[in-house]
Amino acid sequence: MNFIAYIENLAERHVDIRDKVNGETHFLSSERAKHTSIDSVLHYPAVMVDRGSGYSYNGSAGSHFKSREYLLFVIDHVSDTSDYVAIDKALEHCEAILDSFLNQLLKDRRERKVRLSFQLEEVEVEYIANYDNQQYGVMAILQISEPYKALNCDTDFLQNRTFDKSFDKTFE
Repeated sequence: MNFIAYIENLAERHVDIRDKVNGETHFLSSERAKHTSIDSVLHYPAVMVDRGSGYSYNGSAGSHFKSREYLLFVIDHVSDTSDYVAIDKALEHCEAILDSFLNQLLKDRRERKVRLSFQLEEVEVEYIANYDNQQYGVMAILQISEPYKALNCDTDFLQNRTFDKSFDKTFE
């Protein structure tokens, strides 16, 4: 299971989110739907996951990982953008939901239910406010490493048993 599918699974089971209950959408991802459809389909509070800036390979001999950056948003809707008490409550609620998601990830990783490498110490969180859509919440920047599976590349490259002599010299 990849990270986005994992977060979607948590969103379906979280008591405050409950994605897909009564046909309501409380979860969006860059894989499932574009964020341009937020106004028309999203119910609150909501969770969104987007791929970050890219990925890298890391690890050590025999244990390789593909590390990706993800942006995890937890947002709520406040209809009156000047109701600062309601905005503060929405921010606190989103923060609590994010805490529960990260704690569940740590627990599932510890119990080996998911094969994702994750460190809470590396998570940066920012408060977000989208005044135009009346959305408030938090955005966590997560570095998630998944075990890298070596590929059988025999089918990806044409097999030619005779190499150019200049090619052999490059490896001497």
